[in-house]
Amino acid sequence: MKLNKWYTLPFCVVLAVASVQAIEVFPVVKEIRQDTPRENFISVRSALRAQDNATPTDSERYEFVTLELFRVTNPGDNNENRIKELGAADPTLLFSPSKLIVPYGEERKVRILPLKSVSHETVYRLRIRPSYPEQELDKGKVRFAVGYDVLLRYLPEGKHDRGISLNCKGNSWTITATGNVRSELRNLVIDGRQDRKSFNIYPTHPRTLSVSKRLAFEMDGKLHVYEQCQHRE
Repeated sequence: MKLNKWYTLPFCVVLAVASVQAIEVFPVVKEIRQDTPRENFISVRSALRAQDNATPTDSERYEFVTLELFRVTNPGDNNENRIKELGAADPTLLFSPSKLIVPYGEERKVRILPLKSVSHETVYRLRIRPSYPEQELDKGKVRFAVGYDVLLRYLPEGKHDRGISLNCKGNSWTITATGNVRSELRNLVIDGRQDRKSFNIYPTHPRTLSVSKRLAFEMDGKLHVYEQCQHRE
């Protein structure tokens, strides 16, 4: 079986021919700000630790890692639409390096480099996956390697505003972000039934829920209730 699809979860499993080996990535959700360049990085670590008192084999002494950056055009949706940022006519973010060699028991940093500011929160995925040169593979063995899709939230400068508006047509209630960063709706109750734990609404990308009469959720620590598409105080 060959797995070649990358999902919207923070990580996935890739199969290759070799011994078991893996990397760790921290964090899997990262806020990027133009005014804090020293903090715009992701750490990639060797899953093998020197303090484990294990002696690595020749094929375990290094982790080879490749990276790709994608802009998400429909943030919050279950099936993300991703466009490669590298090679775009007018890219907003870059990263460095595009390939890593992580020694046994160590870690390396990947720098995220904003090229220009944004007017509203923009979402990216940084795909980080093991990539083993053919000469590093042990023939006849199976390698289970963990890859990550890190969520990058590139935030606008200055004040961050949150808020939503509703537009209802029958049972289709469309929620639009009115601020410049995402609004997080938590513990949703739709028509008296518990629904999802969280529902994020990003600027420029409205999302729709199926609601008959009543929608309740928490946002910014407050309970919000809408009946017949009208906000109830």
